[in-house]
Amino acid sequence: MGFNNYFQISDDVSKGRISESDYAVFEIDHTAEAVQQAWHEIFQELSNHGYEMDGSKPIMERYAAKMVKKHQCEICVPIVSR
Repeated sequence: MGFNNYFQISDDVSKGRISESDYAVFEIDHTAEAVQQAWHEIFQELSNHGYEMDGSKPIMERYAAKMVKKHQCEICVPIVSR
C-alpha cells in the first residue's frame, strides 16, 4: 500500500507511515466532474512542467477541514524531475 511499518489497529483502521517525497498538489472543487477532469489532466500538467509521477509512492486525496467547508479537496501526486 505504499506504507512503511504498516500494521492493523482494528478491522476498520490501520496505521502506517508514508515515506517522505516531493508532491505536486492540485487544489480542486470537490465535485465528481472536477475530480474526473483533474485525473484526466494531472499527468499532462506534470509533464508540461518537467515532472513525472513517482510510482513508488502513494497518490493521496486530501480533505483538510478548511477546504471541505469550501467544497474543495487536494490531489497530491508524488513527483520526480524528468
